[in-house]
Amino acid sequence: MRVSSCLLLSLGVSLAIPLASTAWAQDYPAQGKTLTINVPWNAGGGVDAAVRLMQPALEKSLGISVQVENQPGGGSQAGLSRCMSARPDGYTLCASSLPSTNLTYLVAGRGAPYTRESFKPVATIAFEFGSVVVGKDSPYQSINELVEDARARPGQVRAGNAGRFTNAHIDMLALERATETKLAPVFFSGGAPAMTALLGGHVDIVTSTPSNYMGQLQSGDVRVLGIMSSKESPLLPGVPTIDEQGYQVSGFTTRTFSFQPDVPDEIVAKVEAAVLEAAANQEFKQGMERLGAEVRLMGAKETSELWDQVDADIVELLADQTE
Repeated sequence: MRVSSCLLLSLGVSLAIPLASTAWAQDYPAQGKTLTINVPWNAGGGVDAAVRLMQPALEKSLGISVQVENQPGGGSQAGLSRCMSARPDGYTLCASSLPSTNLTYLVAGRGAPYTRESFKPVATIAFEFGSVVVGKDSPYQSINELVEDARARPGQVRAGNAGRFTNAHIDMLALERATETKLAPVFFSGGAPAMTALLGGHVDIVTSTPSNYMGQLQSGDVRVLGIMSSKESPLLPGVPTIDEQGYQVSGFTTRTFSFQPDVPDEIVAKVEAAVLEAAANQEFKQGMERLGAEVRLMGAKETSELWDQVDADIVELLADQTE
């Protein structure tokens, strides 16, 4: 069942100022101008790394300078707020990550000054799929064994994640729903601390994405019981999907770009084409694989549809928490 958009939070007012004639948009990008990509997280994170990997190829595709600007704070909400209020001239591109970005305006009480309508999707370039990870000495050898234990001991299997209302937390809620279990969530300040806790035996499982555990997986310190995807990942050969094990559950985090809502469609189309061209670069693909992310390209229309679906799915999962 999908929840109607009328159940989402009430709409806010866009801070963007409409501008520009069609002729102006046709001259985009203007020589001498710079495209700034706003990354609402610290340098070195998954989104930041993807943007910086793509930066040289994007400069070549657009024919102008591209700079990356980190504006962390408030779980990305501070940077997103600034990016959404930027002049809608096509020179400030906002880096986003679904579902993390969705959560900033869908979770009651966060007070984000923007809503879904504040984002004009441009493209999605990569996915990391949610995973259920255990330590190398864990008694769980499959999702079914985990489910059996969780059903026998409701609320006692400790499930670590990157923090309350992060994508990893949403993945845990989706896992609970699909398997009809109740886990004991343990919230950390990021994916890395959650993995450290798993290695120390302080939690039984962790819901996470590959960039947080690839090193430990390669060293043999952790095992992956299953990934939240409809098909196996080439980055994780031999790791089954959770679907294959009898439970339909989807979980992921994306590398997505958007503009302010009043950016002209002509500019969106030009940047969309440039981003997709840059992300198809073989060097970029190889770099993303090293980071644990799969390059999967989606244009503006597909990204918009995905964004809306993620909104609806989150509303359903959050409703479960208040019933």
